[in-house]
Amino acid sequence: MHHTQKLTLVLIISLSILCAGKASFRGKSLDELAGTSIPISFTNLISNNYEILPSQINPQRGSYLIISPDGIAAYLDDFVEFKQSQGFDVYVLTLSETGSSASDVKLAIENKLAVDPMLEYVLLIGDVDGFAECPSFYYGPENDVTDQQYTHLVGDDVVPDVFIGRLSIDSLSDLAVIFSKTIQYARDPLAFDQNWLDRGLVVAGNYSNTYPIPITPKWTSYWLMEELMDYGYEQVDTVFYPPIQQGASYIIPIIDNGVGIVNYRGWGDANGWHYPEFHVEDVNDLNNGWLTPVFMSYVCNSNDFANSVDPCLAEAVLRGGTPTVPKGGVAFIGPSDLHTSTKYNNVINAYMYDAMLNHGVVELGPAMQAGQYGLTKEFPAQNGSGEAQEFYANVYNILGDPSLQVYLDRPKQFLIEASDLTSNDGLLQLMIKDSDTGQGVDNAVLSIMVDGEMLGKGVTDMSGTFIASLDVSGINSVIVYANKGGYMQGHETVPMQESEYQIHLKTINLDLDEGTLPTLGSTFSFGLVLENTSESSSAASTGTITFSEHVSPSSMGIDIPSIEAGESTLIEDLVITVYGTDTGNSILGNLSFNGDAELIYDFVIGTEIPVFGIEFANDPMPGDEIQPELLITNYTSGYYDDVWIHISELSDGATIVLDEASDHYSSFTPFETSYHQSNYTLTLGDVSMGSDLTFLIEFQKNDNTIFSREVSIHLSPTTSNYPVAPNNYGYWAYDDTDEGFDQQPTFNWIELDPNYGGSGASHYQLDDDAHVDIELPFTFQYHGVEYDQITISSNGWTSFEGCDIDYFWNMSIPMYMGPKAMLAPFSDDLETIDTDGDGVIDKWIDVYVMHDETNGRFIMEWSRALNGYDEVTEETFEVILYDQSSMPTESGDGVIDFQYLEIEDVDVTKNYSTVGIEAPEKNYGLQYVFNNVYAAGAAPLTNERAIRFTTEAPSNYVQPLATEDDLIPTDFLLSPAYPNPFNPKTHIDIMVPTTDRVIINIYDIMGRQIVTLHEGILVSGKYKFSWNGENSQGRKLASGTYFVMAKYRDNTEIQKLLFLK
Repeated sequence: MHHTQKLTLVLIISLSILCAGKASFRGKSLDELAGTSIPISFTNLISNNYEILPSQINPQRGSYLIISPDGIAAYLDDFVEFKQSQGFDVYVLTLSETGSSASDVKLAIENKLAVDPMLEYVLLIGDVDGFAECPSFYYGPENDVTDQQYTHLVGDDVVPDVFIGRLSIDSLSDLAVIFSKTIQYARDPLAFDQNWLDRGLVVAGNYSNTYPIPITPKWTSYWLMEELMDYGYEQVDTVFYPPIQQGASYIIPIIDNGVGIVNYRGWGDANGWHYPEFHVEDVNDLNNGWLTPVFMSYVCNSNDFANSVDPCLAEAVLRGGTPTVPKGGVAFIGPSDLHTSTKYNNVINAYMYDAMLNHGVVELGPAMQAGQYGLTKEFPAQNGSGEAQEFYANVYNILGDPSLQVYLDRPKQFLIEASDLTSNDGLLQLMIKDSDTGQGVDNAVLSIMVDGEMLGKGVTDMSGTFIASLDVSGINSVIVYANKGGYMQGHETVPMQESEYQIHLKTINLDLDEGTLPTLGSTFSFGLVLENTSESSSAASTGTITFSEHVSPSSMGIDIPSIEAGESTLIEDLVITVYGTDTGNSILGNLSFNGDAELIYDFVIGTEIPVFGIEFANDPMPGDEIQPELLITNYTSGYYDDVWIHISELSDGATIVLDEASDHYSSFTPFETSYHQSNYTLTLGDVSMGSDLTFLIEFQKNDNTIFSREVSIHLSPTTSNYPVAPNNYGYWAYDDTDEGFDQQPTFNWIELDPNYGGSGASHYQLDDDAHVDIELPFTFQYHGVEYDQITISSNGWTSFEGCDIDYFWNMSIPMYMGPKAMLAPFSDDLETIDTDGDGVIDKWIDVYVMHDETNGRFIMEWSRALNGYDEVTEETFEVILYDQSSMPTESGDGVIDFQYLEIEDVDVTKNYSTVGIEAPEKNYGLQYVFNNVYAAGAAPLTNERAIRFTTEAPSNYVQPLATEDDLIPTDFLLSPAYPNPFNPKTHIDIMVPTTDRVIINIYDIMGRQIVTLHEGILVSGKYKFSWNGENSQGRKLASGTYFVMAKYRDNTEIQKLLFLK
């Protein structure tokens, strides 16, 4: 069976994807991805693995494959219709069609992916044995059951090429209850309790039946509890062992009261969790009804659905209850293996929540993959056969719908506004808004349904708008469904308005090669097919076709001949040139019949959105005068000719002058890279190496801009003795080899340990995995935040934010799970030992601190600390904080020195050491070295090395525009727009202190909203938005005064903008 859409809609919307990595999406290169549609669920994977711009991909809702035993297929119709309402094209294959073995099923999935590259999800229905048998694979020496091998389809990696889940059932009743839970959770989760999704439950146990007893499950869980509360949860209950061993009596009433998520870290098996104990039989005692949470169980064997314990804990949770009185959970993630490792489970736990809470990855399959992806970053060496990256990519599985959108707090609701839908043109215009704010919701997935079948689907643009031409023959109404993470599924019935007119606009014909769309700046012809649906012939007439100012000509007259009853006519050879779009990638037009003001037909024409990669081919030096040459890649199937390339500078440090004698025009062939000479002279000023000079590149046709992009020239250092480039805030790292820089530190060891000649310091004798909190002798500003205390860890790190968790396993920077506002001079597992075996520690971790008031500095020394790798090697290092009175900075942020007297960094089994600094919100940092991999410009750790972290940049340094501001990111701030007055574009920088919802709108002088630049969650950091003087329909506005208004929590910032034409 194949349940799919009848009409492909014209809107193609891009989602924001930036960053880089090493894994690949289905073995594709950047060139193969750019400009093409990709399944929405893979945007996070791509964002972590490709250096790709937002406009270079087109995420779209794809397809969903259900594989079922033959006897179950007849009971899937309601679930199929539900998945279609979420925008999926749905296929159903039975085991008689695929074959009954796991290899047969995998081949069927592979074949489906080959013919449908938009395949996103696979759902297997059935247990591995019994009533509804559906096979699985078995991995590794312990034969761990895994569905993940179904997803490894392209290449020989373990990166999923589709996301998979399973509904493990032993009866039709099990199937019915799981379907009921899943549909209720998506469509009406608040029906029985308005607040339950604002609550969570975190369970953890530091237990093992063998030595050593792990201590990090509780640490991880304390961390998660704090993060959930910071995110906005009303209540997060905890049940921890120790002290609680018999946990069911605590866990059951909390779940019954309603919690959105249940998270477990600790020790367990297929029977359940130990400790605190919560077992399969305890699921039957639940009475939580429709308040069905998502269970996330980062613990051994709890999701072993092939175990002799049947049901295992995951199966019991998923099957719990009846179709009318459910209980348990709506989905369950966890491993099948009995011997997973705490250190790897911690990372998966942390990265999964980072993706969900901070990056909007809330569909269960992609969220779990984000957790597994964390192992590639934190344990890069564990990439061999059978090692951590492969192992955990196999043993973690999902029971439940893998596309389930996890609610992380109370979901919002949609307001769906629809235009009249008439039979004369079938044009449906939708505005999808947030019901609370009234703002348009971008990137909402829409499905248009008729009688249980999908008529069309698409994604809203940044203003929340969606427009489609539908085949409305023989229908009375359509149901519009709206879907997006963080929102309940919305729906609205749009009735069909029967036209009283005899002429209908049937189709639009484009005079182009099949499968192509017109490019911006191109001239093409189109035709209108008009149909007479009446029983009498129509009279000849004239009409007018009207477009926006993005089209030339913007209006044209046509002759409409008489049309016989039931016949059609083609009005062809209508020639236009398109320079911009009105909504998404489409232009809007309407046909009006002269003499009849009410007879108007609306239509849309899709265009090929330009997607280009641009970089400067020149490699200039400060003071050079060059004629810029550009390396340009056309990532689309469109051909562009006679394009004028306009260049203007956006940052200081360079000037651009038009060469009046130059007259170069460029053409771009589909999917090709080529060099292009410009018509300008570029002169670089006296700027420092490492600077980024930013320019606006515009492609123009007949003085109309059809594409623009900001492109930077990075002045690469000519020597390796150069400081490590700044982080998002502006901290640089200079070491003692960086000659010629005022900020170069000099190694000057300050010995504090009296055993080696020191004096006057306070001594802290720290145990293994311990810390001390001390008051600073002066206020120290770090990342714009003033601190008066510091936590010092025995494991070679400090935190300006109080930290009671003694993290000992060093991770990369930034890392979501770990201390806030961290300084890591030598973050590693440092040890205490009992040298003579008498049970008393006699080699401690000695930390000394001293305030050198004369020189305005505070010193912290770890003296001769034993490296946990061999418990023999000694590491001696120190951190120096400078008062502003002794070492002032323009930003007011304190200078930090790391000094190394004797350093070995031998811990090959635990990622060596981590050295660097991290922001208070852990969303960025400056990593000097991790896992023995050094940042560009970093000198290797060695004896008598000095590293200085400071916000003082090299002289004449020009920052990239995205981070050009040294203002303090502790308050919400809307920076002055630049340029202002402006034409054609102004840039608006904002700073967000903590992750939350931000709305940025443009208003005219009458207070009318013109366009929404952003509406949604922003992670703490700095952001740049641009406005080009156009409204939400893409129409260029008149010159005059406008206002930008940015809202964050209770803060509202407003600035005046002056647009000149």
